[in-house]
Amino acid sequence: MPDTQPNGLLALRFSEPLMAQECVLAMGRLAKNHVIEIDDIAIVRRTDGRTRIQQTRDLNTGQGASAGGWVGALVGMLGGPPGMIAGGALGAAVGGLWAKLHDVGIDDDHMKEMGNRLQDGESVVFILMKDCHVGGLAKELRRFNAEIFESTLTDTADEMIRESLAVEV
Repeated sequence: MPDTQPNGLLALRFSEPLMAQECVLAMGRLAKNHVIEIDDIAIVRRTDGRTRIQQTRDLNTGQGASAGGWVGALVGMLGGPPGMIAGGALGAAVGGLWAKLHDVGIDDDHMKEMGNRLQDGESVVFILMKDCHVGGLAKELRRFNAEIFESTLTDTADEMIRESLAVEV
């Protein structure tokens, strides 16, 4: 079997939230060492009956409004000071709306749906990969008490990762 996986989604369930955060840090180290190329990564937590998503890739409405405001102000400079103010306001509104409607990376609705299946206190790390050396990923995951919650990787890659996880949750 080739040791590479071209792309896919891997979701790992943890019973301890701190282990989920440590897993995200470990994936960052793997990315830095070119073992894995991450397109998006997110932690989904279930706390007090509520599902919370912490995503690295999505542009939030504040960021969109800020970027849109600057672009609008620059375009509005053609109309002088009133055009700059109007362009900035319009750009901020459009940028905020665009960020609200434009989901990049892992689908938020899917993560929310999966998070609703968790027990209180559990977390899931969603990793959207472009390129992955499965052996290196499996080696890093040996120290985590987790289980595969969802995967679009090959059966062989799933099995290699499943065997490497320290303990099933």
